[in-house]
Amino acid sequence: MNNVKKYTGIVLLIFLVFFKIQDSNFVMKVENIAYDAYQSLFIKKDNYDGVVIVDIDEKSIGEIGQFPWRRDVFAKLIDRLNQYQASVIAFDIFFSEEDKQNPKKILEEFNIKSDQVIDSDQSLLESIKGSNVVLSVLGDVSTYNKNNPSKPKTNIISRGMDISNYVYSFKNKITSLEKFNDVAAGIGTISYLDSPDAVLRSVPIILKIDGDIWPALSLESLRALHGHKSILINSDETGINSIKTRKYLIEPDPNAIVYINYKEFDKKNYIPAVDVLNMSVNANKLKDKIVIIGSSAQGLFDFVKIPNGDVIPGVQTHAHLIENIVNNDFIIKNLYTTIAENLLLIISLILVLIIPNKILPKFSIIFFSGLVLILIAASMIVYQFNYFVDVFYIISSSSILFLTTLYFRYLKENELALENEKKQIVLKQEREIAGEVQKKLFPKEFTNKDLIFAKNVPAKDVSGDYYDYISINDNEVYFTLADVSGKGVKAGILMANAAAVFRSMAKLEKSVSSIAQFVNNQVANNSYQGMFITAVIGKFNINNKEIEYINLGHEPIMIFDKEYKFEYLKSTLPPLGIMSMDDESFFQTNKVNIQDKNLMIYTDGVTEGYLENGEELQVKGLEQELINNKFIKPSEIIEHISKILTKRDAPLRDDVTCIVVSGHNN
Repeated sequence: MNNVKKYTGIVLLIFLVFFKIQDSNFVMKVENIAYDAYQSLFIKKDNYDGVVIVDIDEKSIGEIGQFPWRRDVFAKLIDRLNQYQASVIAFDIFFSEEDKQNPKKILEEFNIKSDQVIDSDQSLLESIKGSNVVLSVLGDVSTYNKNNPSKPKTNIISRGMDISNYVYSFKNKITSLEKFNDVAAGIGTISYLDSPDAVLRSVPIILKIDGDIWPALSLESLRALHGHKSILINSDETGINSIKTRKYLIEPDPNAIVYINYKEFDKKNYIPAVDVLNMSVNANKLKDKIVIIGSSAQGLFDFVKIPNGDVIPGVQTHAHLIENIVNNDFIIKNLYTTIAENLLLIISLILVLIIPNKILPKFSIIFFSGLVLILIAASMIVYQFNYFVDVFYIISSSSILFLTTLYFRYLKENELALENEKKQIVLKQEREIAGEVQKKLFPKEFTNKDLIFAKNVPAKDVSGDYYDYISINDNEVYFTLADVSGKGVKAGILMANAAAVFRSMAKLEKSVSSIAQFVNNQVANNSYQGMFITAVIGKFNINNKEIEYINLGHEPIMIFDKEYKFEYLKSTLPPLGIMSMDDESFFQTNKVNIQDKNLMIYTDGVTEGYLENGEELQVKGLEQELINNKFIKPSEIIEHISKILTKRDAPLRDDVTCIVVSGHNN
């Protein structure tokens, strides 16, 4: 058995490490869960105010008209942004065909020529030519050749290996017409890579499209902002190492992928396009800013899901990318984080293979819980420095190996467990016998159950609750209800001890104070490990309906009349058994008249008991049950409460015990 356990654990360890190194779909899914959780938990506030979005939103479409708009509208939009002194104007949309709404072209189709009619395409061309405009390009996976010879505006300088071997590649492209691209200050890619769960976590910062290397729209906008001509890309045998401009340094993964660190984007940075056209925007919002023109309109369907679960307009991702580049604030997942994950995995698996065999099972749980907390804490700490180290797969794998180790440990100790079970059966039988003996301590049903009625429903074999009543003559009845702190046989023995004292003293017709004193001292001298008893002890005068009572640390006594007006008599003294007392006067009693009223005493197993719907009854619920059912007779009250608390198909939370004394004339 020991050899089987040893080799099974080692084989499982090797398999789990190999499975991680293979980077399977399952491992990626687990990693994505952890990544998304961190993006949600540790989202930061966007502290970069250099980007605004001019939004083609519902308001703008409603005032300007159905989208796509005529090209002269965009020309006017560019001109307005120039008046606002925007630094860069980037488009997250294409102008890939001639304007079908161009007034001049429409007239030419009818052989009508007029120099007075606007040429919307020409207007846009002139506006782009005179502005710092960056247009978009999108990698196209289709085989259809769009035959657009537009080339990148950026001079790519490569040092090291051929970067085409590492970056993602698309055969064809979708972009604006060549005439627009020719006069633009820059052209940047807005391509995303497909994700199985459609969550946008990462984007390529450079791409190969139609044989050329293109920078992302965000990087191209920053290049245009500073007037740089070139981007330097360093690479070696492992892939892309860094991407540099004169001002910024980006360290992507080997395939030029960066992981976006999404921030809380201020909605004030969305400006409706129509407000720009109407010149109704505060100039400071646009001056010296990078302006990205895109859409948040629902009908245009340009939305992406991000790791924290939000769905945002696609144009906003470019704003996040610009902020990440400027602040060098991408989430880092690279060769070093992968090595760290694999080392942590191997160390964790070795620990859970060895340590649970050296310590007791209960300490094994503590050890494993501590290991999990350390891994999560370490991962969270390094995430604060933007390094993502996935520990969820490590925890999952360690859990599998830990459970396997415990299973073999269980097989080893199974024989001892069986022997212990036999002992428990014997003990259970003894508890059942003790429970049967205890039931005989409870009094028989009172001769007049419309006057006094009580019931006990134990949660276990032996109850820690007790009630009793003794008639000393035709007019007076001693009664008590008590609850031991604790459960089981010890509580039952202590309660039996106290019950014997109560019954003996009541038969001698001692005062309520004297009975309380004797019971208290008996409990104090015979309790186990500081156990005590909360109790109500009283004497009921049947003729004048007066009760002399003492509440010793117990639940408040409930009194209610036919109108169901409730009052409560709270405890005035500490529980029985806290300390021995020589002075009877310490146990001062109180008196209350219950003419035409009911007095109800219950243990906390009643008010804290669960109803069928899983909720606690509580005091208010008890009151409502009495009101709803119009109960007056003690037996009706107690039987109903017992029924609703035991109707739930689950063990009782605590013993259910209560007694009702009626002051109504029968």
